[in-house]
Amino acid sequence: MIRCAQLAVAVRCSIGALARLQSAEPSAGFGRQELKLLAAAMDEVIPGSDRMPSASAAGGVAYLQLLGWQYDNISKDIGAFLHVLQKASEEESSIGFADLESQRRVALMKGIEKSDARLFSSFVVYVYEAYYTRPQVQGLLSCSILPVAADDDESLLASVRKLAPLYRKCHEE
Repeated sequence: MIRCAQLAVAVRCSIGALARLQSAEPSAGFGRQELKLLAAAMDEVIPGSDRMPSASAAGGVAYLQLLGWQYDNISKDIGAFLHVLQKASEEESSIGFADLESQRRVALMKGIEKSDARLFSSFVVYVYEAYYTRPQVQGLLSCSILPVAADDDESLLASVRKLAPLYRKCHEE
């Protein structure tokens, strides 16, 4: 009976916490506009290509949110970069970074790279970490090993045997 009461209290508390989480802003550190800006900036660092997803499509935004929740300095670094990016975009064109076309975004980010290299490089490192740690991306990067016949060692060594020796032959007298 006591265990049932404990379970009921635990369920009620977790439902209340879940409701507060859902009604709050999307993350503790980033608002909706910042998340949109973050996704746009990440996609300029790693855009989608033929087979590969963009950084935000691979789940990079969610990864950086979790990283920011765990490490306050990472959240501050990303927030500072996003602030500089948005401010530079508004000064240049009076519209937000996320609303610019790709060429203008890249030019703006190159300007930030020159003016504040440390801030820019730390952001790029976070984006690369977010992208290349995703299982979806790792699966697309994997290389298959070509099958080799186990009893055909001579064919594997044939190209090596054709090479000139890397030593001088000495004759004993």
